[in-house]
Amino acid sequence: MKQLGPAPAFACMRDDRDRDEWPPSLDHHRPWTRDETDGNAIALRKAYHFLSWEFGILPPTPLKDVDWESPHLVSVILMRDPLERRLAADATVEKYFGEEESRTEEEWWEFAEYEGSVNFVLTRLTPDRCGEKGEDTTEACLEEGKELLRRFTYILDVQCLEEGIKALSSELGLPRPHVKKGNTNDSLHQMTTRERIGNDEIYDFIVKRNRRDIELYEWSKGLSLVKCSELTSTPVDDDLLHVDDDADDLEIGNVSETEQPTSQPTPAKNPHEDTSKHNAIRAMQIHNYKLGRALLLNVHITHHGGTTVCNAMKQLGHAPEGACNRGDDWPETVPKYRPWGYDETDENAKALRNVYHFISWEFGIIPPTPLKEVKWESPNLVSFIVMKDPIDRRLSGDATTSKLFGEEADRTEEQWEAFAKYDGSINFMLTRLTPDHCGEEGENATIACLEHGKELLRRFTFILDIQCLEEGLEALANELGLPIPDVKKGRGRTSMSARERIGNDDIYDFIVGRNRLDLELYEWSKSLSLVDCSALDEGDFDDDLNVADAGDVDQFSDAINYNYTLNATDYSDDKFDAEDDSVFNNQSDSKSTNEELGSEISLASNNITNQDNINIDDRESIRALQIENYKKGNALLLNIHITHHAGTTFCAAMKQIGNTPSNACNGGDDWPETVPRHRPWEYDETDRNAIELRKVYHFISWEFGKKPRSPLVDVNWESPHLVSVIVMKDPIDRRLSGDGGINRMFGKEEERTEEQWEAFAKYDGSINFMLTRLTPDRCGTEGENTTEECLETGKELLRRFTYILDVKCLDEGLEALAGELGFSLPYLNKDSGKTQVSARERIGDDELYEFILRRNQRDFELYEWSKGLSLVNCSALEEELFDDDDDNNDIINNDDDFNDSAGNDGNVL
Repeated sequence: MKQLGPAPAFACMRDDRDRDEWPPSLDHHRPWTRDETDGNAIALRKAYHFLSWEFGILPPTPLKDVDWESPHLVSVILMRDPLERRLAADATVEKYFGEEESRTEEEWWEFAEYEGSVNFVLTRLTPDRCGEKGEDTTEACLEEGKELLRRFTYILDVQCLEEGIKALSSELGLPRPHVKKGNTNDSLHQMTTRERIGNDEIYDFIVKRNRRDIELYEWSKGLSLVKCSELTSTPVDDDLLHVDDDADDLEIGNVSETEQPTSQPTPAKNPHEDTSKHNAIRAMQIHNYKLGRALLLNVHITHHGGTTVCNAMKQLGHAPEGACNRGDDWPETVPKYRPWGYDETDENAKALRNVYHFISWEFGIIPPTPLKEVKWESPNLVSFIVMKDPIDRRLSGDATTSKLFGEEADRTEEQWEAFAKYDGSINFMLTRLTPDHCGEEGENATIACLEHGKELLRRFTFILDIQCLEEGLEALANELGLPIPDVKKGRGRTSMSARERIGNDDIYDFIVGRNRLDLELYEWSKSLSLVDCSALDEGDFDDDLNVADAGDVDQFSDAINYNYTLNATDYSDDKFDAEDDSVFNNQSDSKSTNEELGSEISLASNNITNQDNINIDDRESIRALQIENYKKGNALLLNIHITHHAGTTFCAAMKQIGNTPSNACNGGDDWPETVPRHRPWEYDETDRNAIELRKVYHFISWEFGKKPRSPLVDVNWESPHLVSVIVMKDPIDRRLSGDGGINRMFGKEEERTEEQWEAFAKYDGSINFMLTRLTPDRCGTEGENTTEECLETGKELLRRFTYILDVKCLDEGLEALAGELGFSLPYLNKDSGKTQVSARERIGDDELYEFILRRNQRDFELYEWSKGLSLVNCSALEEELFDDDDDNNDIINNDDDFNDSAGNDGNVL
């Protein structure tokens, strides 16, 4: 932790007298009481990012009295096999019982009978130190220990501590620290605890006395951030950290080890600390929901999809009957009014989670108390709101509206005027979200009113957009670790616009003017929506939805995935394509790599006047300037994300390096007001936008599930303030990337019938998906009739990007990118190396496979060509992998045997 920011000098617990950053208003006692937790944590965070409380002796006050649910505290505990801990050597133990290697049987018995370490963990975690009773320790004592562990933000297991610290760093958006292994006796630590003790009777005696500690440790593994048992190789069970904190076993003195004070640099203040804080709170809430400790709550503005949401949530767990608002099994201790006050939020949410996983608060009328008074930051509450176009909402039919103004289809002009002038629905959202109902003032409502609404929306865990509610609920289920619900479609939405439905421009403009701030709030909320509906394209269901792709390389464990393993499989990549010889393609000598590059490239640059005569050296000069500017903080890193091209992985990795937009790296609430949210940019605005965004972020992403609004060629890719990256992927593998839309249209891949496969193959929405997004005239839509000229246009654009990565070896690509740009290597969830079935085998029909390949031939040619410019040559990696294995030389050198085993498409089975 000292590598990642300031921490107290002495064992991370306190500073030495010569360098005392400790706030003078705080003493050094530990633990804190509930009432002082918030204030102490806030005060200490101004000086440190990390603090440690060591408890070798028993805590002077119960640990349960700390406010572990404070939004200003992220707590971590390291759990360890109690017998391994008991055998951890320190000077005090060796003084009383001799060194382990030379300990006599009499010393071993004295060691075993020593009362000071009986159920060492439970005696420190429980308020009555109930674990001291040894084998007589009760089940109730064990449950008290479990209850406290549940309240900590994270649990790590010492058995795989290095992986745990990496995962923790990823969770908190920190660089991965170098974990220094502890000084251990290898011969001892290769032995089991029974072997080390060397006497079964003594071993069984120690086990019996510490049985509850052993049970607590085994139970804690289920909550551990990293499941050590799921790692491919289990690390030696030792104290991985350099300093052993177990010196207080005998309750003699305090800390026996000494540590030289170190000078810690003070990091620059993060101007977006509030966003980071919100992300940390959000991660904690999600984590608690997954553990069954947090309640899911929909803030339901009437006519905002509440019935659909309720029905979907009922599929995933118990919810109140009816409209999910209340039920007969509602706990008597929880009031049925809504909203709650700040002080009652924690307890009410906790009590309701014991009965339901989800509830809804509907607000047709104005809330009796302000919504801002709710403790939305409670770790026991996951909140979300569905947003809707306010004019569409205004046109939502119900019995009351029809009674007052007639049915929409039969409404007279007089009724439409009365409908428009009705005051009860003016700025309907803002009047329910703001404390003073300020939206009621219609066109006279102030910007301050709008800002109040935005402030509340920022505090919710999630925002969904009703425009793509089905995809939003899928993404929400993925975030919370739930199955994807079957979302029942509505009774049918009209394809007519609101203006067309009203049929009178004056009345329409009058309604818009009165609801102006609601419209602005809705448009603004899209930047925080879990799914960017604008990135979805009608007729093209291959969209990212901000979730990991079932068939993509996006196996990265993001900020809310708590089951890190090193065994992630990648169903998208056909291995062992033979191509170039070197791992890192020499970009300065691209002629030798691919003759198609030529010696001249037509580029547009502020620094180059002769755009018709630009050679590769010019390209390298441009790249060098872009890279240098990024390192100096003067250039923005931008991923051109073709949907299903590993954008989730890329975004999650970049979030570890520095600040990025919160919404899939595409947009966020701290987006500068001076920078438009549209993408792509025009040539003349590229420099300015990149410079402004770099002041806030180091990286952003542009996702193109649908075709770009303007040609990508118009962007000034040669700007010295922009470092551009595109990840390329085999188009057939991309075509097989699963998502909810594809599965609904053609069935799940493993269950797809021959008829469904044929419909899948003939679907026009994904033909030459890359070229149709990269080229200005979307020329790839002609399928097998796509011209060579179209392909060359795609190549021309790829040449202008700073980097090209290949999804087939994305881990290595990101490592190389980190080296190029001078940032710390992000934590990457490594591929297990298992060979996957080829696309041909997955389709299971050669004729259909060839048909899909033929329709996407130009995309396939573009991908193969792009490998010559890729930062890492994936094919050479595979060659090195085999060349390093002497036992396999005979197999690999037999090219005929290798090709036969690979199948007709050249992919290893």
